[in-house]
Amino acid sequence: MATMKKSFPLCTLGLVAALASACSGTTDDASGNPGGGQGGASAGIAEARSEKAFDAAPAPAAADYAALVAAANDFGFDLYKKLGDDKNLIYSPISVTTALSMTYAGAKGATATQMAAVLHDGLGQPAWAGAFNKLIVDLDARNVALHKTNDGDKSLKLHLVDAAFAQQGYEFVPAYLDTLGVHYNAGVKLLDFAGDAEGSRKLINGWVEDNTEQKIKDLLPEGSISGGTRLVLANALYFYGSWTHPFQKALTSSEAFHAPSGDVKVDTMHGVLAAPYAEGDGYKVAELGYDGGAVAMTIVLPDAGKLADVEQGLSSSWLAKTAVDLAANPAEVSFGLPKFKFTWGTKELVDSLEALGMKDAFSLPPADFSGMEPKGELYVSHVMHQAFVGVDEYGTEAAAATAVVMDVGSAPGDVKDFILDRPFLFFVRDTTSGAVLFTGKVIDPTK
Repeated sequence: MATMKKSFPLCTLGLVAALASACSGTTDDASGNPGGGQGGASAGIAEARSEKAFDAAPAPAAADYAALVAAANDFGFDLYKKLGDDKNLIYSPISVTTALSMTYAGAKGATATQMAAVLHDGLGQPAWAGAFNKLIVDLDARNVALHKTNDGDKSLKLHLVDAAFAQQGYEFVPAYLDTLGVHYNAGVKLLDFAGDAEGSRKLINGWVEDNTEQKIKDLLPEGSISGGTRLVLANALYFYGSWTHPFQKALTSSEAFHAPSGDVKVDTMHGVLAAPYAEGDGYKVAELGYDGGAVAMTIVLPDAGKLADVEQGLSSSWLAKTAVDLAANPAEVSFGLPKFKFTWGTKELVDSLEALGMKDAFSLPPADFSGMEPKGELYVSHVMHQAFVGVDEYGTEAAAATAVVMDVGSAPGDVKDFILDRPFLFFVRDTTSGAVLFTGKVIDPTK
């Protein structure tokens, strides 16, 4: 069979993987949290689902769980080095990893071997899925209901959901449906790609919008879904976190930010806060916590001219060491943090993933997703990602979506200056597991 490749744009806030396959059998729409999509645009769509229930209390080996988180972070940093350029950047490593993991669960042979290498999976598919199951459950536990404090109303919302959309009547391997249902809480919503590709695309985009507070729109662009599409694996990720210690609006002032293209004026928030702080080779790093204490923004300020050097050193081991250094060095930190808000994407990730070594999945032959459907006729045509981030005096809002489309064919009292008036990096991370939820770079906060 001739090699088949296509190219479409990419999106953010969540994950969507459109695959050329589908499933049989229907049940009532029964998706739920954690991991399962909510109602809205997809409510009422017939759904095929494994008879096995979602595992709401997974207990993988501690070493497997730690290995999964380190692998997801390493893959995220590998991807960063392929995506990074001289512009603002925001993407969700965990969103991309989730979408690819649901795809990886149906891969066999060399396709699976390549995906495992790119994902840094040393556990094997069953253990990987089991450990991912625990991460989904743990992240859901980070939510904090809206409550009143002396600093105003606060909350934390971390909404990560999975779903699959398939061509009605198409056959799936039952074990694959079990993996989606048990470990990702994803049923398969039955659509008619063959008869109404555009209507199906709009329904999937509506599901993404509903699950990202309308921050991710048109994840799947026109033409990305065709009559040959058989399956779309979807994960949407939405985050809002109130700062533990919000900034006072009265202290926000317009100041210079030294962007590579020249100085710009930007509203900059100020405050002297008790915060973890550390210094490394060519950079400073400080951390701002969110309500509940389990999620934080780790901000890395490279020395002038050292941004590229710091970027090249990013890895899960670097982040783990940095987290230890931060925890050991509480300090009084004088922050000067610019307000910023931007969307990144839609972007196509296929070239970046091929460059990392995931090659067979994107052509048929040699793509092998026979663990997903019995005919061996699926390949990945697109991996699309888009993301959003907004930071102000009260907290951070962020969202992301990824689409994998498969077609048939210091010491307290010692004040540390941390004035972010030049390009910097940031990571929204779950401090308990260590998983990086969002990775970003601010080159010009006015863009």
